[in-house]
Amino acid sequence: MKWVIAILAAILVLSNGFWIYQLVDVGVTISYRNKELADNIRARDHLLAVLPGLAAGKSKPEIVRIVSEHSSSKSFEKDGCVWIGSIGLKFSQDGQLISASKRWNTGESDPCFPAF
Repeated sequence: MKWVIAILAAILVLSNGFWIYQLVDVGVTISYRNKELADNIRARDHLLAVLPGLAAGKSKPEIVRIVSEHSSSKSFEKDGCVWIGSIGLKFSQDGQLISASKRWNTGESDPCFPAF
């Protein structure tokens, strides 16, 4: 009877050790995922901010064509912005790119999401 109790206690300790290991492993995985996600968000915001400077001198049709080549979505215009996939492009009256926006807005000032 004592051997059965000893074996069951050992199994309990081992299984608890396994679950603690799993918990730590998931926690580390989530922290790495969150860091990578934050890095990707910063990179996206940086690229959207520099896009108008990179597109200087190009016409509206050229810019729309270049962006469309890298998207499987059709372009459409809504509220003064040309949307291609998840990127919104705001152009001036003379066809110069003013800003690039992401598909969603979290309250920040954005030309493709006019205030109501």
